Amino acid sequence: MRNHKNLMFWEELIRVLVRSYRFATSLPGNDQFTLGTEIKRQAVRVRTKVVAAGSIESPVESTNALDAAYQGLKEIGSSIEFAVELGMTKPELVSDLLESLDRLAGAVFSYRRSMS
Repeated sequence: MRNHKNLMFWEELIRVLVRSYRFATSLPGNDQFTLGTEIKRQAVRVRTKVVAAGSIESPVESTNALDAAYQGLKEIGSSIEFAVELGMTKPELVSDLLESLDRLAGAVFSYRRSMS
């Protein structure tokens, strides 16, 4: 079993997921309960899937968990982009968050490839 906290990208992952979660809670009114809920759900999912990947003995199940984490990071980014398109936030306020999400998705993808 691998300790997820030893992953090179773990600390950045947590910072970005916390920032994404907080962004979701800052959305106006009903959007917190629609788009915000989706972002928060994916943030929790990404964290749990990365942890699961390190604790699962089966290589197939580990790569499946990392696939889900990768997908979750992409979905968070897409949801934040949608919030920009809907005028809920300004692009310059989330551009670095979106870049971090893309970078982390790449790190998760690379980690997944190293396991297969």
